[in-house]
Amino acid sequence: MEEWGSRVDVVAALDDVPFVRHIGERLVRVVERFGGGVDGSERVGAEFVFDSGSVVADSWGGDLRMISG
Repeated sequence: MEEWGSRVDVVAALDDVPFVRHIGERLVRVVERFGGGVDGSERVGAEFVFDSGSVVADSWGGDLRMISG
């Protein structure tokens, strides 16, 4: 990510953050969720599937929402 001028900061997370239960697990796949926009092609979320479950991240009214799937 150096070419983008980005960096990743790792910080402690509360137990109720949906990704916490999957730390150290294999990410099986990511499924993009589409909808909205004029032709329905605007990306509005993603489902992150792990060996023991999934986390759905999407936007709702401009806010990021994450729930365990």
